[in-house]
Amino acid sequence: MTDLNLLKENVLSAIALSSEDGTYSDEAYDKVQAAIQSLVPHSPTPRPIDEQEFVSSAWGTLYAQFGPRHTAGKPIEHVSNLKILSWAKFPEIPIFMRRLEQEIDHNTRAYNNIHYVTPVDGGMEAAYRVFGEYALDGDEPQRYKVNFYKGDFIGLNGESPEGIRAAFGMDPDQPLEVELQSPKLHSDVVYVDGDMRINYGSVGGVYVLNRLTSPMQSV
Repeated sequence: MTDLNLLKENVLSAIALSSEDGTYSDEAYDKVQAAIQSLVPHSPTPRPIDEQEFVSSAWGTLYAQFGPRHTAGKPIEHVSNLKILSWAKFPEIPIFMRRLEQEIDHNTRAYNNIHYVTPVDGGMEAAYRVFGEYALDGDEPQRYKVNFYKGDFIGLNGESPEGIRAAFGMDPDQPLEVELQSPKLHSDVVYVDGDMRINYGSVGGVYVLNRLTSPMQSV
């Protein structure tokens, strides 16, 4: 009998092998991938599209490989910019990514990414939220086809729009909400149980997330 708890612990132990700066050596990267590949075939939810209510939750990201292997060394905490995260709808404003969460809701088909960020030099805590909606295909029972349609930028402590723009070096007339036009994307929920989810993204990403008990704030 497969010991799921042991396989999950192997995944978490491998993720913990990151260097102090959050990056992974080639050896540690290989261990993470091997542990994930050992766990995925034993998902207790092989057809997530039949159990959307179970997948619905707020999720915190434990491990994020944002693309192919050559980008896998990027830690969750890293410098990015709003132009990349908005498909060029925001200008090239640098931000420091602190953590990444995701909120999925089966009632509204919401598939939202929440980037908790600060200016690169620290200071105001804010959230850049990317709102998406998912569609399903019965022929691909693990696949969530996602269209991201809106992004917004909010302070976490009631800051004014003027204060947000000033803290992040934005122009005074910069809109804090923009319409997005994302490419066709999908994310395969290849493992999900009561507290862990693993997704394979359409551009080579690999993500390990933990189910949060906090209520969803973007739905």
